[in-house]
Order: sequence, then C-alpha cells, then structure tokens
Amino acid sequence: MDTQFGITIRQLAPRATQMLTDAAGTELICRRGSVWITQYGDDRDVVLQAGQSFVLELPTAVVMSSCHGAELILRAAPPAPRKRWPARLAAWLDPRSGSAVTRELAERLSRLPVSPGERRARPL
Repeated sequence: MDTQFGITIRQLAPRATQMLTDAAGTELICRRGSVWITQYGDDRDVVLQAGQSFVLELPTAVVMSSCHGAELILRAAPPAPRKRWPARLAAWLDPRSGSAVTRELAERLSRLPVSPGERRARPL
C-alpha cells in the first residue's frame, strides 16, 4: 500500500473471492482482467473490465470475485465537485429547487404531450 496517496493494489487469482469492509468512498479501478463486485444493500451487481472503475457508496461489506483473475487498484475517490454558491443559495432559499426528485419530475412533466386548447402547467 502506498501510504502517501492511499492506494492499494489487490490481485485476484482465477476463481478467487475477496471481501472488503468499511470501504465507502473507495474507488475500485480494474487494471487487468475482470471482476464482479457485489455490495451488501445495493441491488446492483457491477462487472468491471480492464480500464473501468466504480466508486463504492455504502459502508457495507463488498464481495469481489473473478473467473480468470484480475488486478485492482483501490484508492480514495476524488471528492464530488461542489455546487457554485448561487446554486447552493437558491437551494437554501427554496428547498424545492434543491430537490433532485422535484427537478426530475418537472423535466418529465415538460416532456408530456399537451392536447390542443390545454395549457401546460408551469414547472415548480
């Protein structure tokens, strides 16, 4: 492990399985081979091929397995970009503008067809 940068390289032998715990916020990068990743509490199963990466979001156990072997790099994921201050201020003043669910709903409603003579409602 490179302690300065927090990078670990893991080797998975063919038909081997490894477990990770407390790995939320860790980025898994597949350098060689392919790896099947299952995270407890997540409905998705992720298969990474060489050159692909995935960020673990939950602080639960992760099972990694490989049919033909793989080499993985584990590192702390880069922080998500912060919203600019006007967007954060707007979300603070109007909670509806900060809700991803509300924005998604407004986008879907704007794509619905409108019959003649009917007015489209203004999005929130």
